[in-house]
Amino acid sequence: MRATAASTAAADASPPPPPPTVLIPGFLSMGDCWSSGELAARDGARAFLPTHPGPLSSHHDRAVEVFYQLVGGTADYGAAHAAECGHARYGRTYGGLYPEWSARRPVDLLGHSIGGVTARVLLDLLRRRAFASHPQTSAAWVRSLAALSSPLNGDPVTFALGACPPPPAAPTARTSSPSSTCA
Repeated sequence: MRATAASTAAADASPPPPPPTVLIPGFLSMGDCWSSGELAARDGARAFLPTHPGPLSSHHDRAVEVFYQLVGGTADYGAAHAAECGHARYGRTYGGLYPEWSARRPVDLLGHSIGGVTARVLLDLLRRRAFASHPQTSAAWVRSLAALSSPLNGDPVTFALGACPPPPAAPTARTSSPSSTCA
């Protein structure tokens, strides 16, 4: 009887599963470009939640779409944003991949390419409590954010087309420095 009680206590003391990882695709990505089923098979403890924001939407609109895909409900882009950008305030209605999402049940965000920028915008919207339907959001809803090959300092195309000045060049390594062999 004691062994059973001890094994039950040990099972209760096991660590909780890790937060789900929200997968945010990049520009023009559609469908399950992440092969989330394969990821789940490799890591049975972690849930992977692939999202599908508009492939050509603005960063703001994509972040709002990811939010509502997770919590469920009709995407509300905000009255001011919709008026400024000339589109409807409300978008699609989603069932909710993770309706229990909160500061107590945070997520890890993983964005690829423009998806990394979308993740940063989403984190900022959460921090600013920008979702009228969920006024208690905060940055604590996100445990971590990782961006893979994301243009976090702007897209090189905008610099090439002259739409904005390029960022300052990184300092070059001196020929006699140890890092010059890496350059």
